[in-house]
Amino acid sequence: MGSPNSPPTAENTFDSLMNFKSILPSFLLATTLASGAGVFASETEFCANPNYRAPHERLKPLGDLIAKGEGDYNAVNRGYAGDTPGGIQALTGLTFENYTVGQVIAYQQRWLYAVGRYQFIPVTLRFAVAHSDVTNLDMFTPETQDRLMAALVFYKRPAVGAYLRGDHDLIGWAMNELAYEWASIEYRNGRGYYDHIGGNRAHITRAELKTVLTNVKKDWLY
Repeated sequence: MGSPNSPPTAENTFDSLMNFKSILPSFLLATTLASGAGVFASETEFCANPNYRAPHERLKPLGDLIAKGEGDYNAVNRGYAGDTPGGIQALTGLTFENYTVGQVIAYQQRWLYAVGRYQFIPVTLRFAVAHSDVTNLDMFTPETQDRLMAALVFYKRPAVGAYLRGDHDLIGWAMNELAYEWASIEYRNGRGYYDHIGGNRAHITRAELKTVLTNVKKDWLY
């Protein structure tokens, strides 16, 4: 343990986490969030809970709702919502599961903007990779995209993760954070936070979001 006056490093925090493989993954995730280390525990680590489900699996209802307004796993735009019907397959003849995460990031530096089911923009995709166990060598499959979405929920919008874990009950705060992250989610009075910017428009109501968040939280806690 370092000096009380010395801030913990990401490396020290990660090493500490790895020493507690037997702790329930839900506690491990909470500890990671609190430390700011920015890493998910590997889903292949030993798990003492036979009923454990990975964070991205437990977030599936939320992911499905977000996708309703954002796109499918092969959706893309090149700067304006809806500018590429048919997605990546229409442009290259291949689906995203044929490309690595690193390749997708490289394409975003040249000719793609928002990519995949959750319409990751360049800075957001890089953030999600840095705060997950996904690497640039992983294929950009549906599961990979779901794991990256979970990283955004827990690390870029920690108020959402805190709500789901029962750390607070301010569901309006959680909904606002999601509206800041995804343009298709209503922010106020039927409008999204980014309405009319780059062709964006809200498609998901706050009522729909509230129902899904409430149900995901119940599942998380019980």
